[in-house]
Amino acid sequence: MTGLNAIHGTWQPGYEPVVEAAAAVIADGPPSGAALGIWAHGGPVVNVWGGLARPGDGQPWQQDTLAVEFSVAKGLLATCTLRAAQKGTLDLDETCAAYWPEFASRGKDVITARMVLAHRAGLPALDTNFTLEEALDGAAVVTALEQQEPLWPPGTGYAYHAMTYGWLVAEILRRSTGQPLSDHLDELTAGRDNDIWLGLPEGAAPRLAEAAWDRQHTNLRFPPDRPETPWQQRTITRAVTIGSAFLPALVGPGTGLNDPRILRAGVPAVGIVSTARSMAALWARTITPVDGHSPLLNSDTIAQASRCRSQGETALGTPGAGRWATGHMIRSSLAPMTTDASPQVDRQGDGAGGQLCFADPHHSVGFAS
Repeated sequence: MTGLNAIHGTWQPGYEPVVEAAAAVIADGPPSGAALGIWAHGGPVVNVWGGLARPGDGQPWQQDTLAVEFSVAKGLLATCTLRAAQKGTLDLDETCAAYWPEFASRGKDVITARMVLAHRAGLPALDTNFTLEEALDGAAVVTALEQQEPLWPPGTGYAYHAMTYGWLVAEILRRSTGQPLSDHLDELTAGRDNDIWLGLPEGAAPRLAEAAWDRQHTNLRFPPDRPETPWQQRTITRAVTIGSAFLPALVGPGTGLNDPRILRAGVPAVGIVSTARSMAALWARTITPVDGHSPLLNSDTIAQASRCRSQGETALGTPGAGRWATGHMIRSSLAPMTTDASPQVDRQGDGAGGQLCFADPHHSVGFAS
């Protein structure tokens, strides 16, 4: 098993094939590194890493290397929102305007929190063009969301809300519970193996892996953001850039999610940093007892989190390979590795960071890579 010589960490007997597969991914991919964490039945069974965290200076990936989680963050935001509903402080089928009156304008009075979580609000992009400074502050984006007309009648179709999802969910949580998103995430991540952060914490930059696209294996394309571009195609790009605030790819050398300003700000939809070990522990805690504590989500909430709400062709006319429940991706051609009752979020298999996390309640597994 020569592959095991190229990887570091620990694993339980019987998991050698999994570790060999991880080693092969690192060896066969572009010059970079990765980590893999798996929990099963309430405890860690795989914690491995290998390759380079920063290929430019040759820094190796370590056990405590942090990685930007990109849209895995949306899964955590969804879990925070489901927990608020579980506690009775938020009704997912109540209109957002019941908690956030300013949101009701221009036909948004019918939008519910569940529509937002299932990418059905019609707000993946905004008419306003934001600078990076405005987007990082967030307040101007929230105001623009209040003033924006939906791009299609809410609830009648869906399209991935790549960036606006984070600001929408954060504001819904703040208005309904009185607590900022950071408090909800602190409550979610408290416990064993916690090294999960919304925004890069002070002094953690030396531990951070450089984010990069694997352009050889990605098929994402971003149409030009020009008036003559059809609105559906233009929305694909503006859903990420929010005007001129971000790169379409969200990552580049020293830019996007390698820019210290963006990393520190903790942009809600994409700005969580974590180790694979910590993320696996959290996804395990979501659906199974750990250290004598009950799962973060009860069985009724997990069932709700696993019911499909959005699938098929999107409102932008693009083929929809993913399937969405109330905030989490569920089993689809993009995510075939789980059961139909496994809430999860990933980067759709070929996204900017390549992360994949899921929780499988049938097999009591939390997985992060």
